[in-house]
Amino acid sequence: MNFKKIVFILIIPLITSNLYSQNNTTQQIDLLHGVSISGDWFIAHSNTKKGDENWDNKFIVKRSYFTIKKEINDVFSVRYTQDIAIDKEGSDAGNVETRMKYLYLKVKPKWNNSITGSYFEIGMVHRPWITYEQKINVYRVQGNMAIERNKLYNSAGFGILFGGNIGPKIEKEYLTNNSSSMKGKYASFAIGIFNGGGYASFEENSNKVFEGVLHLRPFANSIPQIQLSHAFNIGKGNTEDAPEFSQFLFHGGYMGKYFNFGGQYHFGKGDYKGTYIEILDPTKALKNDGYSIFSEYIVKDSPFAFFGRYDYFNVTKDSSKNVKRQIAGIKYNLYKGISVVLTGENAIYETTEDLTVDLNLQISF
Repeated sequence: MNFKKIVFILIIPLITSNLYSQNNTTQQIDLLHGVSISGDWFIAHSNTKKGDENWDNKFIVKRSYFTIKKEINDVFSVRYTQDIAIDKEGSDAGNVETRMKYLYLKVKPKWNNSITGSYFEIGMVHRPWITYEQKINVYRVQGNMAIERNKLYNSAGFGILFGGNIGPKIEKEYLTNNSSSMKGKYASFAIGIFNGGGYASFEENSNKVFEGVLHLRPFANSIPQIQLSHAFNIGKGNTEDAPEFSQFLFHGGYMGKYFNFGGQYHFGKGDYKGTYIEILDPTKALKNDGYSIFSEYIVKDSPFAFFGRYDYFNVTKDSSKNVKRQIAGIKYNLYKGISVVLTGENAIYETTEDLTVDLNLQISF
């Protein structure tokens, strides 16, 4: 029995066995047709030094994602992604923890209008900004993107997402050869409504959070590598006190084949968890802002790539949360989808400075 058959014997309860067809009849789904299986594993030997403490080193599994996608027909598809990590809190600290990251129905309507490549995601779906940024900065093996690292919001949640392109799609060859997931030639967008607490939290109030992104290529016919983006979140923090949560982000950069450079600035009030708040009044969110700069150089006809990143984050009235973060790394491709990444990070807080040097093995299939 092959691998795909074993997997689907185990997950048959998670996949529907019937499909609504165009002539309103029910047909049996071929479970193995249109199936793709993929994964990302981040394994590391990590060396850390927190403040004046001694260096600590250990082998760790930073993250492990396992994804199954099933195309039901040219309109409907489903996705199931497990997120596997080491539990760092409570009595189960040190154990392998498995949770869902994505579990949704995707619908691609057949519309004939100026919006191309349109789609809906329903369930545990993508949050649009971080999903987009991780296609530009592909070094998630080092750590979270700046917005998520500063705990403003994360990459998935319970809700509904709608996206597409304004105008025609860009050529597939361009997307293959350049570091960009923006599929519209001139503009792409995505907007969604979510519980707000992310994919790993209960909803603690009745508020819903709106998140949207708009991506532009202002010189699509001459320099399509230049892209501009705006993202926003509007809602309440995920606590009973429901403090304000509003974040606005602006990003621009050059996304090429061998060189990538991008910078972003964000500002707003609060965060999705409702933790950046005034101590004496948890209903009032604190203002915060920050920026992040990322650059990557891929050596032509070589297995090497070099990257660097600088983050700055500031919380008004709570300087203990402020941080300056310097990140650098070298990537060596062993084989397609298998690479070794050496990374270093220096995080400077108000009263301490943390150092991390990791030797990472990334396996993508």
